[in-house]
Formats: sequence, C-alpha cells, structure tokens
Amino acid sequence: MDRLKVLPRLIYLFFIPLFCGIFYLQIIRYFPYKKLSERNCLRIIDLDIPRGTIFDRKGEVLVADRPCFNLCFIPFDLKDCEKTSKILAPVLNILQEKIKSTLRKKYSNPFEQQFLKRDLGGKEIAFVEEENEKLPGLFIQVGLKRDYKLGRDASLLLGYTGEVSPGELERLEDVKSGDLIGKEGIEKVFDAVLKGKRGGIRIEVDAWGHKVRTLGKKESSPGNNIILSVDLSIQESAAKNLGDYPGSVVAMDPRNGEILALVSKPSFDPDDIQSSLRHPGKPFLNRALQGCYAPGSIYKICTELAALEKKVITPTDKLECKGILEVAEGERIRLFHCWVDRKTDQYKQHGWIDINTALPQSCNIFFGQIGLMVGAKDLLDCGEKFGLGAPTGIDLPGEKSGYIPPPEYSGGALNLSIGQGALLVTPVQLARFIATIANGGNLWQPQVTKQILDPAGNTILSFPPHLQRSIFIPEENLAILREGLYNVVEQGTGINSKVPGLSVCGKTGTAQIAKSELDLPTHGAFVCYAPRENPVIALCVFLDRANSAEAAIIAGRILQDIFFPAKEKLTTESTEKNNLTTNKHE
Repeated sequence: MDRLKVLPRLIYLFFIPLFCGIFYLQIIRYFPYKKLSERNCLRIIDLDIPRGTIFDRKGEVLVADRPCFNLCFIPFDLKDCEKTSKILAPVLNILQEKIKSTLRKKYSNPFEQQFLKRDLGGKEIAFVEEENEKLPGLFIQVGLKRDYKLGRDASLLLGYTGEVSPGELERLEDVKSGDLIGKEGIEKVFDAVLKGKRGGIRIEVDAWGHKVRTLGKKESSPGNNIILSVDLSIQESAAKNLGDYPGSVVAMDPRNGEILALVSKPSFDPDDIQSSLRHPGKPFLNRALQGCYAPGSIYKICTELAALEKKVITPTDKLECKGILEVAEGERIRLFHCWVDRKTDQYKQHGWIDINTALPQSCNIFFGQIGLMVGAKDLLDCGEKFGLGAPTGIDLPGEKSGYIPPPEYSGGALNLSIGQGALLVTPVQLARFIATIANGGNLWQPQVTKQILDPAGNTILSFPPHLQRSIFIPEENLAILREGLYNVVEQGTGINSKVPGLSVCGKTGTAQIAKSELDLPTHGAFVCYAPRENPVIALCVFLDRANSAEAAIIAGRILQDIFFPAKEKLTTESTEKNNLTTNKHE
C-alpha cells in the first residue's frame, strides 16, 4: 500500500516542473517566442530608396533612377556558404573567396537583407533563377540604379552614390546596411534632399529561406528633384574639348555667378568606382575646386590694376624690355627673364613698350618693373580683394582655399608681378576673377544649384544669386584693362582663342613648375569672357601639363560651340601647331 501511495507522488513531482515549464513558455514568454517564430518564417524585404532627378538649367536630365536587378541574401537563411560561393563565382565574375567572405560576415541583424551584387546582367539573372533550389537564402530583387547621362564628363560635379560605410552607418540617421547614399558632388551635398522614403515587402519563407507567398507591400516614395545652373550642352563641349588633358574647365555667368559648366580630368566612372580607385591620375581630385596652382601671367591683371591705381605708371609710359632684367637682391644680382620665343629659342625682347602693348604681349620685364614699383603688399592686396586665395563658397564639397602669403614670405614683388612665388589659386577662383572684370567689379558667389522641386514639380526652395561684395575699379583703369584683354585675343598671346564673329577678351598664363632653364613641364591656363560688350560667359581653362597656347585653343573651341554651334571649326590643325610654338613659356 505504501508503494502505491509513493508512485503517484513521484509522478506529480515529475510533471509539476514540466507543467511549470509549459506555463512559462506558453503564457509568460508567449509574445517574445511568438515574435521569434514569426521572424523564422517572415521576412521584411526592403525596397531600394528612390532618389530625385537632377536636371540642368533647361530641364535636360543629368541624373535619374533606372530599374535594375540585384542579387540579395538573408544571412540567417544561408546554409552552405562554401557550396554557394563555388556555384556563383564563375557566373558573377567575383572571386570565390570574396563571395564566401561576404556571405560569412557577421551582420548586426541576420534577418536583414544584404547585397551580393547589384545590377545583374541577363545571363546572371537566368542562372540564379535556374539554380534557385541550390542557393538557399539568396534571391533576386528589383532595385534602382543611378543613371548618369554624362558619365565621366560630369562625375566630379554630380558625384556618385555608394553603399553606406560602417562609419557612416553609425553617424547617419535612418540608414541601414546596404543603403545607397551620396558620396561626392551634388549627390553628397543634397543627399537628404534627393533621398526618398523607404518601402518594403513582407513575405513568408519556408525552412530553406525560399519565398512562399507575399503578405503585404509598402511602396517607396520618391525624393525631391534638383535643377542646376549647369548647361548640358556647355558641359559636354567643355569635356569634349578638354579631351585627355589633365586639368579643368570652369564656365560661369558673369552676371550672377551661376556655374554653366565644371569639368575636371582625369575623372572617375560613376558606374565603376573600383576601377577608378586604381587609376594613378587622381580621378577623385576635383581640380577645379581642389587644384591649387600659381596663376602665372593671369595675375598680371592684378599687377596692372594695382599699378594704375597707385599711379606708378600711366597708359603712355614706356619701359624697355631687353629679354633680361638685372635686379639687385642684397649682394647678388638676379637675372629676371621674359618668356621664351620658341621661333628663336631666345628670351623675347619687346623693346620699348607701354601698358597697352605689354598686356597683350604678356611681357615679363614690363610687369616685373612695375611690380617692383607697386610692392609685394599691394600686389597681394589686389589679389585678395578679388577673392583669390580664399574659398569662393561654391555649393560643392571639398573646395580648397589656395593661399595668399604674407608679403615677407611671398617670394617678392618681382615674382608676384607675373603670378609666381608663393601665391596659389584655384581654377574656380580664376573663373570668378575674370567674371568680376567682365561685369565691372561685382564679386558673385559661384553657384551650381538653382531650385529644389518636390516630386510633383512644385518649388520647395530657390537659390537666388548671392553678391558677396562690389569692388571699386576706376572706370578709366577698367577701360584700359579691358582694351588690353581684347588685344590679347586679337593680336597677342591669346590669339589661339579667337573666334571669327565673336569679340573675346582674355589672358594667358603659363606657370612654371620648375625653372624654365630645365625645360620641365608647365601649367597652362587661359581665362576669358565674351562677348566684349555685355558678356554672358566667363571661362577658365587650366591644364596641368601644357602651356597657355593649348589652353587658349580649348577655350576658343568651347566658345565656338556655344555661340556658333552649327559652324565648322575655323582654325586648321596646321595653324594651331604654328601658334603653339610662339609662347610656350609666356
């Protein structure tokens, strides 16, 4: 009898913990385990976030989204990463080890989709669909890809999009692993404006991670659109005519500071960033904003204005150029040279000339002498007044300031008078400089963005022109300078930029990278505006390894494309080659 009483008690003791466990799991922990169970069979597949369209000033599309197909995976649903990577490597053209590394990576949320490859080709899509049963956890999803109409020709202006980095993931709000964000240019500056709202699909999956059915879908919302001041046709012309020269072109409207074109080369391919990273020519350096150069003879504009303002020279005063100027510097005598005339391979001797001839002929000896009369401080003050050596405030990332040195560390008035020494400027500063001469003294802030529109086309925000300051230039001095700039193109060192039927005012500049006696490379530049009366465009062409004659040819071709797009090129190759030899080191 005692044994019969003990047995039920033992059974009760055995089942009490069991019932307690069931009660704990089914009642107390019901909701957490319900959520975990759902996560094992339910997936939220995020849709790509649509971005707004970027237009040029005339409404031409520069950047827009286009549909594509992406190969995605859910880390939790992966079964055999070794086998999967072996199957996919030959088809995706990705190293097996790289695929394996991506699949095996520890993700913060194993239920969140990740991207293995974006923008699949037709053969890749067909293969993945056929081998679907052998690829648990992987699936093809319709996505969005940015379509850059101008490709490399505007990449440093427009930028590109790329996957958010771990650092950006921590710093930015409302982003997930795999999201695309703006990385450079307009895409980066206006990322929050262009970015739309995320959508998603709720699906049920089986034990192998394969989709069983769709339970619901939330559509994505498009981002805002942007209208730029850039003119597509001018941007294309600038890129085409710059060709393979390392350098930059900046075109600006002198009436309001709007950027009409901005090209820098070499540039990166926005559709193939990885290959661009291996390019030796610094394709991610925006030379228009970040290239700091000596301005060379372009700075003679400042030298002339400072000399006229201080009245150390009058329009009729003449100074002699013998090709070489002896200047006492302490106990030694420095030999200061004019530029080399390649026809004679000798330093150019201009004889007795006045300022009206000196600027078109870009005579170093003339400007060196008046520069010594002006002094280093006033020469630097003139450049600073025009915004050289300081950020312009352009609405693009990464702008460098250049450098206006203290007079005692500048290299002296002689060097400064011809744009050498420690003075450094950027091409966008030079474009604004010549635009300020063109408009009579208004220093506009360079501007790329005109308007932000909502998806329906309604204006959210406009960016009116911003006048930073007005510079007083005596009318008589401005008239002398403008006449000289006109003659630079008509009969001087900038004749290569001459366009029949168009009055162009400009200035050449060849900044020596090293002593010209060593015959090492030079920077070649040309700034100009047109037409002479009521100018509508200011232009800076700056070449890293060339001379000013080559830069002038490029500027002339761009101007011809703008003002006479239907005409044939009027300058023959032979004429260009002859002109190239006349002023290599001016």
